[in-house]
Amino acid sequence: MYKQISLLILFSLFYISHSLISDYTPIIGRDLLTPADITRASLLTYDDQNKALTFAKSIQIETPMDVFNITFSNFYLNNIISLSNNNAFGAQSHYNNLISLYNGVNNLSLIGLNNSINYINTISKFTNMDTSKFQKITTSINDFKSNITSMQQIANSLAVAINNTKNTLPVNSPNSEVYKIVIDNYQLVIGSIVSISTHLEDLKTPLTEINSYITGIQNEVDFYLQFISTDQEYMASMNSFIKLILYRSNTFYSRSLLLTRLKDFF
Repeated sequence: MYKQISLLILFSLFYISHSLISDYTPIIGRDLLTPADITRASLLTYDDQNKALTFAKSIQIETPMDVFNITFSNFYLNNIISLSNNNAFGAQSHYNNLISLYNGVNNLSLIGLNNSINYINTISKFTNMDTSKFQKITTSINDFKSNITSMQQIANSLAVAINNTKNTLPVNSPNSEVYKIVIDNYQLVIGSIVSISTHLEDLKTPLTEINSYITGIQNEVDFYLQFISTDQEYMASMNSFIKLILYRSNTFYSRSLLLTRLKDFF
Protein backbone atom coordinates (compact mmCIF):
# COMPACT_ATOMS: atom_id res chain seq x y z
CA MET A 1 0.00 0.00 0.00
CA TYR A 2 2.78 2.40 0.96
CA LYS A 3 4.59 1.56 -2.26
CA GLN A 4 1.47 2.24 -4.31
CA ILE A 5 0.94 5.60 -2.61
CA SER A 6 4.58 6.53 -3.22
CA LEU A 7 4.28 5.65 -6.89
CA LEU A 8 1.07 7.65 -7.13
CA ILE A 9 2.72 10.69 -5.57
CA LEU A 10 5.74 10.32 -7.85
CA PHE A 11 3.51 9.99 -10.89
CA SER A 12 1.51 13.05 -9.85
CA LEU A 13 4.65 15.12 -9.38
CA PHE A 14 5.99 13.91 -12.71
CA TYR A 15 2.74 14.76 -14.45
CA ILE A 16 2.52 18.22 -12.89
CA SER A 17 6.15 18.88 -13.70
CA HIS A 18 5.77 17.87 -17.31
CA SER A 19 2.71 20.03 -17.72
CA LEU A 20 5.12 22.99 -17.75
CA ILE A 21 7.04 21.61 -20.72
CA SER A 22 5.85 22.66 -24.16
CA ASP A 23 7.06 22.37 -27.72
CA TYR A 24 8.89 25.23 -29.39
CA THR A 25 6.78 27.07 -31.93
CA PRO A 26 8.85 29.01 -34.48
CA ILE A 27 8.03 32.69 -34.57
CA ILE A 28 6.42 32.18 -37.99
CA GLY A 29 3.65 30.37 -36.07
CA ARG A 30 4.07 26.84 -37.45
CA ASP A 31 6.56 24.15 -38.34
CA LEU A 32 9.00 24.95 -41.12
CA LEU A 33 7.75 23.88 -44.55
CA THR A 34 10.19 25.35 -47.05
CA PRO A 35 13.89 26.31 -46.97
CA ALA A 36 12.92 30.00 -46.99
CA ASP A 37 11.21 29.43 -43.63
CA ILE A 38 14.65 28.86 -42.10
CA THR A 39 15.60 32.49 -42.66
CA ARG A 40 12.22 33.80 -41.52
CA ALA A 41 12.27 31.73 -38.35
CA SER A 42 15.88 32.55 -37.47
CA LEU A 43 16.08 36.29 -38.08
CA LEU A 44 12.76 36.95 -36.33
CA THR A 45 14.02 35.37 -33.10
CA TYR A 46 16.21 38.41 -32.39
CA ASP A 47 14.71 40.82 -29.87
CA ASP A 48 17.05 43.48 -31.21
CA GLN A 49 16.58 43.74 -34.96
CA ASN A 50 19.90 45.58 -35.26
CA LYS A 51 21.56 42.35 -34.14
CA ALA A 52 19.50 40.48 -36.72
CA LEU A 53 20.74 42.88 -39.39
CA THR A 54 24.33 42.44 -38.26
CA PHE A 55 23.92 38.67 -38.35
CA ALA A 56 22.36 38.79 -41.82
CA LYS A 57 25.24 40.90 -43.12
CA SER A 58 27.80 38.51 -41.67
CA ILE A 59 26.52 35.54 -43.67
CA GLN A 60 28.75 34.65 -46.58
CA ILE A 61 27.58 35.93 -49.94
CA GLU A 62 29.18 34.98 -53.24
CA THR A 63 31.10 37.61 -55.17
CA PRO A 64 29.58 38.70 -58.50
CA MET A 65 32.56 37.33 -60.45
CA ASP A 66 32.29 34.00 -58.66
CA VAL A 67 28.61 33.69 -59.56
CA PHE A 68 29.28 34.86 -63.12
CA ASN A 69 31.98 32.27 -63.80
CA ILE A 70 30.01 29.41 -62.27
CA THR A 71 26.92 30.46 -64.21
CA PHE A 72 28.75 30.59 -67.52
CA SER A 73 31.15 27.67 -67.07
CA ASN A 74 29.10 25.50 -69.42
CA PHE A 75 29.22 28.25 -72.04
CA TYR A 76 33.00 28.37 -71.72
CA LEU A 77 33.20 24.67 -72.54
CA ASN A 78 30.65 25.04 -75.33
CA ASN A 79 32.80 27.80 -76.73
CA ILE A 80 35.77 25.43 -76.85
CA ILE A 81 33.68 22.69 -78.48
CA SER A 82 32.47 25.10 -81.17
CA LEU A 83 36.03 25.94 -82.20
CA SER A 84 36.48 22.55 -83.89
CA ASN A 85 34.40 20.00 -85.76
CA ASN A 86 36.02 16.91 -84.27
CA ASN A 87 36.41 17.70 -80.56
CA ALA A 88 40.04 18.59 -81.24
CA PHE A 89 40.42 20.28 -77.86
CA GLY A 90 38.85 17.46 -75.83
CA ALA A 91 36.08 19.53 -74.27
CA GLN A 92 33.07 17.32 -75.02
CA SER A 93 33.60 14.76 -72.26
CA HIS A 94 34.44 17.54 -69.82
CA TYR A 95 31.18 19.27 -70.69
CA ASN A 96 29.19 16.11 -70.00
CA ASN A 97 31.01 15.59 -66.71
CA LEU A 98 30.43 19.21 -65.71
CA ILE A 99 26.69 18.83 -66.28
CA SER A 100 26.73 15.66 -64.19
CA LEU A 101 28.69 17.39 -61.41
CA TYR A 102 26.39 20.39 -61.28
CA ASN A 103 23.30 18.18 -61.23
CA GLY A 104 24.80 16.18 -58.39
CA VAL A 105 25.71 19.27 -56.37
CA ASN A 106 22.29 20.79 -57.03
CA ASN A 107 20.46 17.68 -55.80
CA LEU A 108 22.75 17.25 -52.79
CA SER A 109 22.19 20.85 -51.70
CA LEU A 110 18.42 20.49 -51.93
CA ILE A 111 18.62 17.34 -49.80
CA GLY A 112 20.66 19.28 -47.25
CA LEU A 113 18.06 22.04 -47.00
CA ASN A 114 15.19 19.58 -46.67
CA ASN A 115 17.15 17.76 -43.98
CA SER A 116 17.60 21.05 -42.12
CA ILE A 117 13.85 21.62 -42.08
CA ASN A 118 13.28 18.13 -40.68
CA TYR A 119 16.00 18.58 -38.04
CA ILE A 120 14.50 21.83 -36.77
CA ASN A 121 10.95 20.49 -36.73
CA THR A 122 12.09 17.38 -34.85
CA ILE A 123 14.24 19.20 -32.30
CA SER A 124 11.51 21.76 -31.58
CA LYS A 125 9.31 19.05 -30.07
CA PHE A 126 10.58 19.56 -26.52
CA THR A 127 7.88 17.30 -25.09
CA ASN A 128 9.23 14.32 -27.02
CA MET A 129 12.16 13.21 -24.89
CA ASP A 130 13.15 10.15 -26.89
CA THR A 131 16.89 10.80 -27.18
CA SER A 132 17.28 8.32 -30.04
CA LYS A 133 16.01 11.01 -32.41
CA PHE A 134 19.09 13.11 -31.66
CA GLN A 135 21.41 10.25 -32.56
CA LYS A 136 19.53 9.84 -35.84
CA ILE A 137 20.06 13.52 -36.63
CA THR A 138 23.76 13.31 -35.76
CA THR A 139 24.17 10.26 -37.98
CA SER A 140 22.27 11.99 -40.79
CA ILE A 141 24.50 15.07 -40.57
CA ASN A 142 27.68 12.99 -40.56
CA ASP A 143 26.46 11.00 -43.55
CA PHE A 144 25.63 14.22 -45.38
CA LYS A 145 29.09 15.62 -44.67
CA SER A 146 30.56 12.42 -46.12
CA ASN A 147 28.43 12.92 -49.24
CA ILE A 148 29.76 16.47 -49.50
CA THR A 149 33.32 15.14 -49.36
CA SER A 150 32.52 12.60 -52.09
CA MET A 151 31.09 15.35 -54.28
CA GLN A 152 34.18 17.46 -53.67
CA GLN A 153 36.34 14.57 -54.82
CA ILE A 154 34.35 14.36 -58.04
CA ALA A 155 34.75 18.11 -58.55
CA ASN A 156 38.47 18.06 -57.83
CA SER A 157 39.02 15.09 -60.15
CA LEU A 158 37.21 16.91 -62.94
CA ALA A 159 39.30 20.04 -62.38
CA VAL A 160 42.48 17.94 -62.58
CA ALA A 161 41.27 16.18 -65.74
CA ILE A 162 40.47 19.49 -67.45
CA ASN A 163 43.80 20.92 -66.39
CA ASN A 164 45.60 17.88 -67.83
CA THR A 165 43.76 18.33 -71.13
CA LYS A 166 44.67 22.01 -71.16
CA ASN A 167 48.34 21.31 -70.50
CA THR A 168 48.65 18.64 -73.21
CA LEU A 169 47.27 20.77 -76.04
CA PRO A 170 49.84 21.59 -78.76
CA VAL A 171 51.02 25.15 -78.18
CA ASN A 172 49.60 27.72 -80.61
CA SER A 173 47.67 25.06 -82.53
CA PRO A 174 45.86 25.58 -84.84
CA ASN A 175 46.99 29.17 -84.32
CA SER A 176 47.94 31.40 -81.39
CA GLU A 177 44.59 33.21 -81.27
CA VAL A 178 42.44 30.09 -81.08
CA TYR A 179 44.90 28.46 -78.70
CA LYS A 180 44.65 31.40 -76.30
CA ILE A 181 40.84 31.31 -76.38
CA VAL A 182 40.83 27.61 -75.55
CA ILE A 183 43.35 27.97 -72.73
CA ASP A 184 41.56 30.97 -71.22
CA ASN A 185 38.18 29.26 -71.34
CA TYR A 186 39.56 26.08 -69.81
CA GLN A 187 41.13 28.11 -67.01
CA LEU A 188 37.83 29.82 -66.25
CA VAL A 189 36.06 26.46 -66.06
CA ILE A 190 38.73 25.05 -63.74
CA GLY A 191 38.36 28.07 -61.48
CA SER A 192 34.58 27.62 -61.40
CA ILE A 193 34.86 23.96 -60.42
CA VAL A 194 37.36 24.77 -57.68
CA SER A 195 34.94 27.43 -56.46
CA ILE A 196 32.13 24.86 -56.33
CA SER A 197 34.35 22.60 -54.23
CA THR A 198 35.06 25.52 -51.88
CA HIS A 199 31.34 26.27 -51.58
CA LEU A 200 30.75 22.65 -50.64
CA GLU A 201 33.47 22.85 -47.99
CA ASP A 202 31.79 25.92 -46.52
CA LEU A 203 28.64 23.88 -45.89
CA LYS A 204 30.45 21.65 -43.42
CA THR A 205 31.12 24.32 -40.78
CA PRO A 206 27.49 25.11 -39.85
CA LEU A 207 26.69 21.39 -39.94
CA THR A 208 29.51 20.66 -37.50
CA GLU A 209 28.25 23.42 -35.21
CA ILE A 210 24.69 22.09 -35.37
CA ASN A 211 25.98 18.66 -34.41
CA SER A 212 27.67 20.13 -31.35
CA TYR A 213 24.38 21.74 -30.31
CA ILE A 214 22.60 18.42 -30.77
CA THR A 215 24.99 16.93 -28.23
CA GLY A 216 24.13 19.75 -25.84
CA ILE A 217 20.42 19.19 -26.34
CA GLN A 218 20.74 15.49 -25.69
CA ASN A 219 22.58 16.25 -22.46
CA GLU A 220 19.82 18.64 -21.40
CA VAL A 221 17.17 15.99 -21.98
CA ASP A 222 19.21 13.46 -20.00
CA PHE A 223 19.62 15.93 -17.13
CA TYR A 224 15.91 16.60 -17.07
CA LEU A 225 14.93 12.95 -17.14
CA GLN A 226 17.31 12.35 -14.24
CA PHE A 227 15.66 15.22 -12.30
CA ILE A 228 18.95 17.15 -12.34
CA SER A 229 17.40 20.21 -13.98
CA THR A 230 14.05 21.88 -13.37
CA ASP A 231 11.31 22.58 -15.88
CA GLN A 232 12.42 26.19 -16.16
CA GLU A 233 16.06 25.25 -16.65
CA TYR A 234 15.14 22.65 -19.24
CA MET A 235 12.96 25.04 -21.23
CA ALA A 236 15.52 27.85 -21.02
CA SER A 237 18.33 25.62 -22.27
CA MET A 238 16.26 24.06 -25.04
CA ASN A 239 15.06 27.46 -26.24
CA SER A 240 18.65 28.69 -26.37
CA PHE A 241 19.81 25.65 -28.30
CA ILE A 242 16.98 25.74 -30.84
CA LYS A 243 17.77 29.38 -31.59
CA LEU A 244 21.44 28.56 -32.11
CA ILE A 245 20.45 25.77 -34.46
CA LEU A 246 18.17 28.15 -36.35
CA TYR A 247 21.01 30.65 -36.75
CA ARG A 248 23.47 28.03 -38.03
CA SER A 249 20.80 26.53 -40.27
CA ASN A 250 20.31 29.97 -41.77
CA THR A 251 24.04 30.13 -42.50
CA PHE A 252 23.78 26.72 -44.16
CA TYR A 253 20.76 27.96 -46.13
CA SER A 254 22.55 31.05 -47.42
CA ARG A 255 25.60 29.03 -48.46
CA SER A 256 23.41 26.51 -50.28
CA LEU A 257 21.37 28.93 -52.38
CA LEU A 258 23.73 29.19 -55.35
CA LEU A 259 24.33 25.44 -55.34
CA THR A 260 20.59 24.72 -55.44
CA ARG A 261 20.27 26.72 -58.65
CA LEU A 262 22.99 25.05 -60.70
CA LYS A 263 20.43 23.15 -62.79
CA ASP A 264 18.97 26.48 -63.88
CA PHE A 265 22.21 27.32 -65.65
CA PHE A 266 21.88 24.54 -68.23
